[in-house]
Amino acid sequence: MSPSTAALLAGLVLLFPLAGSALCGLIGPVLGRRFVNLAGTLSIGAAFAVTLVIFAQVLGAASGHQSTTATLWNWLDLGPGNLNVSVDVTIDQLSVLMLLVITGVGLLIHVYSVGYMEHDPGVARFFSYMNFFIFSMVLLVLAANMIILIIGWAAVALSSYLLIGFWYERESAVLAARKAMITQVIGDVALVIAAILIFVNLKSVPQICIPPPGEVCALQLQSSQHLFTLSLPQIFANASSLGAGSALITLICILLAVGAFAKSAQFPLHTWLPDAMEGPTPVSALIHAATMVTAGVYLIARFHPLFDLAPIASGMVACVGMGTAVMAGFIALSQVDIKRVIAYSTMSQIGLMIFAVGIGAYAAGMYQFLLHAFFKALLFLAAGNVIHAVHDEQDIREMGGLDSRMRVTAWCFLVGSLALAGFLFAGMFSKEDLLGFGLINGPGAPALYIVGIVVNVLTGLYAFRLYGTAFRGEPRSDAARNAHESKAVMLWPVVILAGLSALAGWILQWPIAFGPHLIDAFLNPVFTSPGSGPIAKAPSLGLGVIGFVIGVTCSLIGIAIALRIWVRRDLDPSRVLARPGLRLLPRLSFNKLYFDEIYDALLVRPTRALARGLRRVGDPVMDSWIKGVSGVATDFSSAFRTIQTGLIRDYASYMVLFVVIFTVAVMLAAGLAK
Repeated sequence: MSPSTAALLAGLVLLFPLAGSALCGLIGPVLGRRFVNLAGTLSIGAAFAVTLVIFAQVLGAASGHQSTTATLWNWLDLGPGNLNVSVDVTIDQLSVLMLLVITGVGLLIHVYSVGYMEHDPGVARFFSYMNFFIFSMVLLVLAANMIILIIGWAAVALSSYLLIGFWYERESAVLAARKAMITQVIGDVALVIAAILIFVNLKSVPQICIPPPGEVCALQLQSSQHLFTLSLPQIFANASSLGAGSALITLICILLAVGAFAKSAQFPLHTWLPDAMEGPTPVSALIHAATMVTAGVYLIARFHPLFDLAPIASGMVACVGMGTAVMAGFIALSQVDIKRVIAYSTMSQIGLMIFAVGIGAYAAGMYQFLLHAFFKALLFLAAGNVIHAVHDEQDIREMGGLDSRMRVTAWCFLVGSLALAGFLFAGMFSKEDLLGFGLINGPGAPALYIVGIVVNVLTGLYAFRLYGTAFRGEPRSDAARNAHESKAVMLWPVVILAGLSALAGWILQWPIAFGPHLIDAFLNPVFTSPGSGPIAKAPSLGLGVIGFVIGVTCSLIGIAIALRIWVRRDLDPSRVLARPGLRLLPRLSFNKLYFDEIYDALLVRPTRALARGLRRVGDPVMDSWIKGVSGVATDFSSAFRTIQTGLIRDYASYMVLFVVIFTVAVMLAAGLAK
């Protein structure tokens, strides 16, 4: 793909959602709901169509790492030897995969939103925010310059804030939006510091390139005067100069990881994601399942040349990812809000993706990202159908018996639950693929793999607890008894996502259920390009089969236990949990391991106490200063007020006096000068 073609196509993908956001926000309230529905949805449809063209171009290119970097315009030039920033975009296999999910799944969610928001008076504002989010996410994944990446990163956080707090009349929504924004700003600061460290330490590093005879380097500096810009290709080409395993490269990668943890809701910056369910359900499906929370996975995968040189930072990433997966799965077991259960599931599954990229299995992590986007968006949208049907009730204890009243939604939710649990459908392929790499890669292998199969059991448990409690049994409320199926505009996106969840894994993994897959073949050129470090080694065929069988078996164990407890109801876990030493587990799970309370005690309360103390001490001091300054000014003005008599002779006397003083001063100065 030529740079001019790349610039045109990338510009269109950015322009369509931005234009849709502007149209919906500015003239949508005037032209009405029908215009907003069309403009908001068709703009994403157009972006998806352009993405398909980009995908065809990349797929049709010659084998190897086909990366094209193009400049849309020059933005900032501080002169020779200083920072130069262009709005550069990169189109390669990794960015194309992200674009397909952002625009493709985003289009289905926008169609669904037409029905979900049909009675909301703020529909124009909603679609404007949603379109702006798509624009921000596209800018983030296309950025070929760290400055542009940071701008996209911050714009995604802004979009999240606006959408979580969409129903700003609710105090809980405002607090959730604020919490999400503050938490993500921590990651933003870490990302900016990492960018500064990269700039300072690579500023004077010349590009090293030895071209073959008759050829020129693919990456050349535009001018010898501009030794460095914050372009990602130049950063990656010169990454080795930071020193493999050095304290500097480790620190940079840890800061990048902190940015990823904040955006992807990983420990210890994870508490904002469950509260973010205060936003409309399509927001949860788009931002908090399919795209934004996976931006951290994308960031680590994109910066893989740096992480390959920092084994300590990579090991930390893998441990945090797997730890978050276990923690979130444990908490999901006792939550009663249907959307919060899925939110903790999202946190757990992203933890597995973080684990994969932490051990160098980048393609496996992105494979999980792709399939997870299908079945998690499916679960959120199906949950939205349920919430609509039971009159905005989200407590699963007030549901039950919905499978006979919402047959299509129930079947689709079952497909999503099986895909999430890792049996038959999507998750069985991607989850076992990334866990298999943990058998021989990562810190303490295969210790993290063993933890991973525990996550499989937990996933089967909470997935089918949710399905059994909400859809099976007898209705437990009048709303559940009177529930009915959703309209077609909300049902068809769910059905399409169910089809993708059921078939995508089989198609991409053909002809065997383990081993290399099409996504691996598609993405590996990005992660094995010249200048990149080693990636994770795949397990042998025999070891891969053993790992696959163990993983699926553990998923089935979790599903079977859940069916006996919450569907057949012939197994009562309360007797086991009543034993000494286990009584605390349900309370810890229900109260989310008390993380919010701990942060409140360690951070919020001391800060408020300090502020109150400073106010008690500082206010009197500041009042005294202010009163003192104002008193001096008042006295000074009162003294000078007496000389304004209104008599000309007094003013003439003052003038003569000051002329004499000025003359004497000049004469003295002249004498001193001699």
